This record gives sequence, structure tokens and C-alpha cells, in this order.
Amino acid sequence: MKYFVVFGVMVACVVSGLLGATIGINMNPESTTKYVISWGSLGDWVAGIGAFFAVGVALWQSYVQRREDVEDLTIDQAQGNERWRISIVSRGKRPVRVLWIGFYSKKIDTILPIKSFIFHGDSASLPQTLGYAENIDFLVQPEMFLDLAVNAVITFDKLEDLQIQAKTTLGEFREPVSPETKAAFIAAMKKKFDEAHLLGSS
Repeated sequence: MKYFVVFGVMVACVVSGLLGATIGINMNPESTTKYVISWGSLGDWVAGIGAFFAVGVALWQSYVQRREDVEDLTIDQAQGNERWRISIVSRGKRPVRVLWIGFYSKKIDTILPIKSFIFHGDSASLPQTLGYAENIDFLVQPEMFLDLAVNAVITFDKLEDLQIQAKTTLGEFREPVSPETKAAFIAAMKKKFDEAHLLGSS
């Protein structure tokens, strides 16, 4: 598309130059050789400009369609009382086939599937195809939250760059795990450690 714009600017510059030369020759015929460029009929110009803009509109529509015909997902989170909710929302016009969700760390290049820690109904089964503005909600219940926290901390240690990853047919979408959820993981681990320490000392 940018090449079409560049070409259009070049054509406009050439036409402007020729127009300026024509006007200059007609206004000062005694100071230059009398040679006036034939500009043709008005109809030819209208037809040419119309064809040029028609091609431009067609190219622009094709460009916009290509940009819109892609997968586009957002991953929303909510944390509270050892309940973690993940909502995967499709924002693009192209249907999205969600295959998998999990944790990902670029620092250690490791992934951890988290589907087994999530209690859900049939509406949250995977794989699942989402249309525009449709979503899948996943909810980690308190009875599974500790297990998820243990696996996350053991796998990713300090959780510094921990992300949620949603894998689709054509790509991967990631969102950093919220600070509230990271803090809840660490608090759950500390609670487990304190309980184990009390049992060991009794």
C-alpha cells in the first residue's frame, strides 16, 4: 500500500512540474522557446484520475481486509480469595480456534499446561472455536489453587516473567500473570510451608 502512495506522490510531482512549465511558457513566451505540452482533453484527464483512484481504493480495501482477517485475542484475569479467573476473548473478525492454555516463561523458555488445575463446565472445554466478541472463562477453585501455586513456583521459581499463554491454530497469545495472582501463589506456598512446619513440630 505504501508503494502505491509513493507512486501517487511521484505522479503528482511530475504533473505539477509539467503544469508549472506550461504556465511559465504561456506567461513568458518571449523569454523561452515556444513549446507547449499537449495536455489532451478534459475527459481523458477525468478518466485517468478516476482510474487511478479506483485502483487506489481497491488496494486500500484489500489492505484493510488483510489487516482485519487475523486472529486477535485478549486474556483477562481476576484474582480473589484463592479463586483465579481467566477469560479469553476474541476481538478479531477471523474465528479463533483455541487449542491450549498454560504458563510460559521466556527467561527459562519453559511452558506449563494449567488445564488440569481448572474446574470448568462444558463451556470451557478445549479446543474451542471463538467468533467475534465470544469468550471462554476458566476458573481455578480454592481446592486446586494451592496445587497450581506449587507447580508454578517449582517450575518458574521467582515468577518474574510468568505469562499466560493461549495457543491457537495460527499462533500464540500471551499476557503477563497479574501481580495479585503472583502474590497469591507465594502466599499459598507460605501457608503450606507454615502448616507443614506446625505438623512437624507437633
